[in-house]
Amino acid sequence: LPPAAGQGHIHCLQWLIEMGADCDITDDAGETPKDVAKRFAQLAAVELLTQRTGDSNSSDEELDASNVKFFERHGVEGSTDSKEDLILDEAEKRNARIRAYHRIQELQQLLEIAYSNYRQLGGITEEERKMKKHEKEVEKAVRELEAQLESERVRREKLESQLDGCRQLPHMLQDLSFASELSFRMGLFSPLLSQT
Repeated sequence: LPPAAGQGHIHCLQWLIEMGADCDITDDAGETPKDVAKRFAQLAAVELLTQRTGDSNSSDEELDASNVKFFERHGVEGSTDSKEDLILDEAEKRNARIRAYHRIQELQQLLEIAYSNYRQLGGITEEERKMKKHEKEVEKAVRELEAQLESERVRREKLESQLDGCRQLPHMLQDLSFASELSFRMGLFSPLLSQT
């Protein structure tokens, strides 16, 4: 019943009441369905439950849509704090900020201890998982670059070998030219030599 009242499901409420549901039942917080409907500003649900239970079972202030102060006091859904509790002077604000900061530090220390315990028990944090993944990617990139470097080294050696061959070509041509000329001259002189 309280969830239906809090959500304003009038048809569900009517059906539950017709089926004999107890309208004075309380939830874990000790609220009746009518109290829940008031807290969530479900006017139709409050009206229906008021007709069923009467006003005698509720000591809370009645919800009145025309009463603006009710909505100021209950500005946050489910809040029991009044707006006056939130008005602080500068010193109170400063002290509240200091307390909040100290609480943040305390929680950070507790979180670090929890991470440490988790790691000691063999757990891997998300940060460590990302770091390991990044290290693997870097190692893979290094291996690929080393392989590329090796292939470039082999290619360079082949090109240097070809260059050395090309550098020797003029000398070989010169030697070939000299040999050819020599054989040519020898060919001219060979008939003369044979006559003598």
